[in-house]
Amino acid sequence: MKGAKIIAGASQRQRLVTTISVLEVSEPKLYGGMPIKGEYSGNELVLTSFAQIAHDVDKQLEIISILHQHSQLGIILYYVGLIMPEVSEKVIAKMNELEMVLILMPINRMDLRYSEVISEALSYISKEEADLDPQQEVLLETIRQLPAPNQIETGLSILSDKFKCSLFIKSQEDEVLLSKAWPRSLDHNLREVIANKREKEAKKNTPVEVNQNYYFQTDIQLSLSSLEHHYYLAIFRREPLADKQIDGIRTVVEKMIKYFGEGQLLNTGQQFFSACQTEDFHTAMLLAQKEGIDVNQPLKLYCIQNGTPKRGRTAYKMKRIYYQEKDLEWLISNSLDLTATAIFPLYDVKTDYFYIGREFLGLPSVFKQMSFILDQIEDSKKVFPKKRCFYPEELYLLKDVTQETESIFLESYLEEDFIESLAVFFLDCDENINDTARQLFLHNNTIKYRLKRAQERLGMSFSHTASRYLLIKNLIYYRKYSDKD
Repeated sequence: MKGAKIIAGASQRQRLVTTISVLEVSEPKLYGGMPIKGEYSGNELVLTSFAQIAHDVDKQLEIISILHQHSQLGIILYYVGLIMPEVSEKVIAKMNELEMVLILMPINRMDLRYSEVISEALSYISKEEADLDPQQEVLLETIRQLPAPNQIETGLSILSDKFKCSLFIKSQEDEVLLSKAWPRSLDHNLREVIANKREKEAKKNTPVEVNQNYYFQTDIQLSLSSLEHHYYLAIFRREPLADKQIDGIRTVVEKMIKYFGEGQLLNTGQQFFSACQTEDFHTAMLLAQKEGIDVNQPLKLYCIQNGTPKRGRTAYKMKRIYYQEKDLEWLISNSLDLTATAIFPLYDVKTDYFYIGREFLGLPSVFKQMSFILDQIEDSKKVFPKKRCFYPEELYLLKDVTQETESIFLESYLEEDFIESLAVFFLDCDENINDTARQLFLHNNTIKYRLKRAQERLGMSFSHTASRYLLIKNLIYYRKYSDKD
């Protein structure tokens, strides 16, 4: 990297780097399915030339924002002057604003290759691994600053990536509580090794065969005398770890658990949803089985915003997985086990918002359903301001109506008070004239008159199914994209 320059985010130059990857993406929306939790720890640099969006500064800025959302450390930018004409001042300003490092490789140089930087940097990182002491405080400080709620899991990712090893935190009963395999695809096979091992602790660097490859296993008891339970750490690596490395990893793991609390090890819900987000479906299946959920049967997802259970989480009698993050609470269960009426008594229906997902099959759909509900939360309140409970059909209607939806432009035919009467009637009051009149403080006959006049002006019959559906979509469009508050 001789000749490279830091042109943004210089204040972050002391940050720890554990890995480097290559990024070439043309459309920011392709990042929509990327998991955020548990994998991205703020210690990764990405190499790119923005080749497919070299002349689109807005998309470059959008990609940078997404990388920041995924806690990436920064960008090493190649081939400026050849692929990208220049680095936009907007890009530099954005990187400084987000405190992300932007390293500019020498310009007008096509002979530079990504692989050279990756090889050199990872070689340097590997040399540091042999002497952990200088890096231990940096590691601990990085981990202490991780965002909630699953810092221990993300901390395991940092250690796993740095030392190219697999880490499994176990209970005294040999139950795996948290894990991070390297590579990630090894998780299932290494869990089988742990399950079949009779001894509580393996000797340091005991060879075990996995998929016709040998790994070195070390089991150690964690020194956590102040905690209620005993915990163990299993480490697997292709090359043996030095005693200093083993002691360093153990120290970091022990301090993580002490700092963030053993609750993260025992929070099945948090681990389940995190495993679904990172596509670790084997772990998610084991956690679901632990809570009595049959993943081969239909599942249903529920979300409560601003939820304050009246009797606490222990009030749930049904088999379910529960997880809370900030102002959102999530529950997942087999469809037959959980109904809306079973949950509502625990919440204040006057202040809490309740979202019911569509019934689905398979763990890969859990994160999709979570993302789907999250995407509709703000629009649901805008389009259905009087509702507190949102059912799947309403959420999917919201999703279907986009700015690309063909509109009949209600404002061209009707005054604002007529449109509002129609919206209250169809969207808020389930086509009940009495409820609509009460909500608008109008006489029933006034509502009937406005419905009749609206049909005449729009040239459609509200008793006709297709016409009513078209009108409802346009009322949603009106509320969703209207400029008025």
